[in-house]
Amino acid sequence: MESTYLASKLSPSSDANRSVRRKTNGAATAALLIQMATEFLTASPTMRQRANITLMDLAAADKVRKSLLKTPVKS
Repeated sequence: MESTYLASKLSPSSDANRSVRRKTNGAATAALLIQMATEFLTASPTMRQRANITLMDLAAADKVRKSLLKTPVKS
């Protein structure tokens, strides 16, 4: 109860503390997610078998990831 009171007393008005949202880079985000999934599935044969994903599929995903990283960023 006390912490809520202090937080409301210390925080400035809602207009003053609006954060500016960064522009997202969709291709870079997709490439990162593909990389994370590829590393996870490469290390886990059981997960690959359950998802019916082969090492060839992971190699193809890596090619897609590399092509995403080469795409120019749109302004």
